[in-house]
Amino acid sequence: MTSTACSAPAGVTPENADEERAPERIRWAPKVRPDKIRRVYEQDARGIADDELIDDVGLALHARCRSIALVSAGQVACPRCGEVFKVTRTYRERTRGEPSADPSEVARCPAPGCGWHTSVGQWGESWRHRELHAGWGLPPLQEFYERYPSARTPRERMLMIDRLLHQFHTNLKRGLQGRPVAVNLIEGNIRQVRALLDALTYGA
Repeated sequence: MTSTACSAPAGVTPENADEERAPERIRWAPKVRPDKIRRVYEQDARGIADDELIDDVGLALHARCRSIALVSAGQVACPRCGEVFKVTRTYRERTRGEPSADPSEVARCPAPGCGWHTSVGQWGESWRHRELHAGWGLPPLQEFYERYPSARTPRERMLMIDRLLHQFHTNLKRGLQGRPVAVNLIEGNIRQVRALLDALTYGA
């Protein structure tokens, strides 16, 4: 009787089979839908604490803030096991004299038994044109990313959402140079995002 068991390809042993698999693609969180943000504010104005809707918006903002914070730190969350690790040096580190990384340099997930890896070039391409930039807005983004999971009540979570959006609305109103960070969080162009934040603030 002929065996139907699959054997490993030549040169691949059971011990290194995981490392020979095609690496899973890096995933970054999308921007947050403006209609969801508008709806959670409308419910809040009516005195309705919609726990599910608040978490829907809050977790979407948290995921987007996390992606921006990771890119800003030259890091990635392993798409195979979730481990966060450093891929390359940041712009700030390079301005302090540290050398730029070779695009072909490989960074491997440090989690035992994982084996996932990416190159500096692949990491950079994974977020190119996805507007995962923080600029001056990194501190409030980082704060939201770190503190939101510890908020215990719907009211605490709603206040954290409001505080985050208010900080970026202020930036938009001042017309500071550079791309407004709010546009990297919320779907839409600058005009659309400003109109949304104006409406949330002034009830338009």
